[in-house]
Amino acid sequence: MKKVTEIQQVRLRRRVSDAMQDVDLLKAQLLEIRQCCAELEQTMRAIRENGEQAQVNARAESRRRQLKRV
Repeated sequence: MKKVTEIQQVRLRRRVSDAMQDVDLLKAQLLEIRQCCAELEQTMRAIRENGEQAQVNARAESRRRQLKRV
């Protein structure tokens, strides 16, 4: 097995430290993405519910118009 020099150890420690910082940054970005996805999910749910309610209202209005004609 090849012996690691002190300089190589320092470089390796630096690379590991940089990698850990990258992991922490990615974790923070992932948290932000998850929050955005949760907000998007809520917005999409509200849009869907509003659309469903609009359909119900349109049907009710259509029935009212038909009854007025009779």
